Amino acid sequence: MNDQYSGVYKTTRGNIFLNCLTVLILLVTLGAGAICAAVFFNPYMSFNPYPPPTLPPTLGPPTVTPTPEIALPATWTPTPTLTPIPSATATETPLPTATASPTPGTVTPEASPTGPPFSLQSGSPALTPNIANNDGCNWMGVGGQAFNLSGDPIVNIGVHLEGTIGGLPVKMDSLTSSAPNLGPAGYLFNVSDHPIASQGTLWIQLNDSSGVPLSDKVFLNTSDSCDQNFVLLNWKQVR
Repeated sequence: MNDQYSGVYKTTRGNIFLNCLTVLILLVTLGAGAICAAVFFNPYMSFNPYPPPTLPPTLGPPTVTPTPEIALPATWTPTPTLTPIPSATATETPLPTATASPTPGTVTPEASPTGPPFSLQSGSPALTPNIANNDGCNWMGVGGQAFNLSGDPIVNIGVHLEGTIGGLPVKMDSLTSSAPNLGPAGYLFNVSDHPIASQGTLWIQLNDSSGVPLSDKVFLNTSDSCDQNFVLLNWKQVR
């Protein structure tokens, strides 16, 4: 009888130990789960042995800064500033008398029995130093004026220059009054950038607005001298 109770007692004590151990394991498991859950939701808790690094503070959202609008007047019309152009006062300067010996041109008579209405003025053509511009010897040209029956300057008559110089072709047109620095009825041809000697390879003639000749063709001689790099040639009306 005593042996029977002794065996029951031993069995009951063993069951209680197992039950207590099971409950203890369950509590440990629940506690570990609770700790893991707490660390998951707040990794910065003090009992977390491996907390993540502290992040730097983040900047807040950008602040909108209003930009002031520039308002123009209701009506804005720019007012131009006009600068008056000084009026030029033309001064008639008579051409200087050529001191060089005149070189007569070769004239080809026209078929008209009465002759053309213009012919060379006395002393033309003449080789003179450059009086047409400030280029000095770095230039060669032909120019002059035209005068009517009363000896007054006559403007807007066509002047034609043609031929060759230094082996190069020349074909130019001008009008009397287009070169006022030579006079009120001045005309000018820029032939070369240096003096070139030639004998009758250039010719010059007056024309009207329709191209009808108003003078004979005058063949010119030129010089390679700096003192004779301008061919001065004036015209006069004869009828």
